[in-house]
Amino acid sequence: MSLLEPSADAVRPSPEDAVRRLLESARERATSVDMEAAFAWVAEGRLADDLVADWRRLGEEAQAELSRCWKGRGLLEDGTVDQDTVRYGRIAAAKILRDELHELVSLAGKAVGWCEEVREGVIKDIGRLVRERRTEFPSAKAAPLGELLEELQRARARYVYSLEAYRRELEELSVEERRRQDFRLSSASTSLEEIRRLSSQGFELPIARLLERDGYKVQRTHGGAGDRGADVIATGGNGERIVVQCKLRRAPSAAIGAPDVQAFNGTARPDHDATHPIMVTNTRFTVHAEKAAARYGIALVDSTALRAWATFGKPLELT
Repeated sequence: MSLLEPSADAVRPSPEDAVRRLLESARERATSVDMEAAFAWVAEGRLADDLVADWRRLGEEAQAELSRCWKGRGLLEDGTVDQDTVRYGRIAAAKILRDELHELVSLAGKAVGWCEEVREGVIKDIGRLVRERRTEFPSAKAAPLGELLEELQRARARYVYSLEAYRRELEELSVEERRRQDFRLSSASTSLEEIRRLSSQGFELPIARLLERDGYKVQRTHGGAGDRGADVIATGGNGERIVVQCKLRRAPSAAIGAPDVQAFNGTARPDHDATHPIMVTNTRFTVHAEKAAARYGIALVDSTALRAWATFGKPLELT
């Protein structure tokens, strides 16, 4: 046989050629309706594939941000990061973000599962006739894909918004941190240690000065015999009448109980016409005292709130 004469193996059609001829033959016989149905089938599968990738990417991003959020909150809670004046604000902001990220991660996982079910269904449909497929278009599987696409857009917007809100909150807290630390270093700042060394009457005078600093007009700077529970009295421009009872304790663990709150409630409004009765201590209030104060409408200022007020210059918030 001549080297130029092709052998039988050389002219045997390849599998690719056979597939190509089969496809060309099917295309020649297909109607426009058949082509539309085939396109719908392919588009549905591709959409499912794209959604799986997009939802999985969103879930991974949210999970990575969630891990960073947990790490940052852990540093705040164990005190490694020295930002005591705004620590609780940062923890609260981290909790809000953490809850939102948890929800997004869970939603992404469910969406990936739904999309993969659709994709598996499309793959199983490969052997079905085009006309049989056409009679069901749009398929029962296609409708959830459109909903998942819209939900993905909303979820992505929620993710971006949550991160922006969290970072904006941290920036505001950082500004507040710097302001409070500057105040702490000024002569106007009074530490809890300094307060603890005062006498009972000496404790009342700084409270009166703090109210003056916040813009109130002080009428009584300290109590005494017959004060009926009113150590400091001040008034505001909007008709506020602030009546304060001060409770200094030497031991940091000493707490103010419900009986003290009940006794103050018996005089603050009836005897002193208080619009804002306040109890201030350099330690803490018991749970029962807090419940009694909530019931009577009495504001409580414990050591944490007092430190923010006296040491870091945060104005007292009247409610």
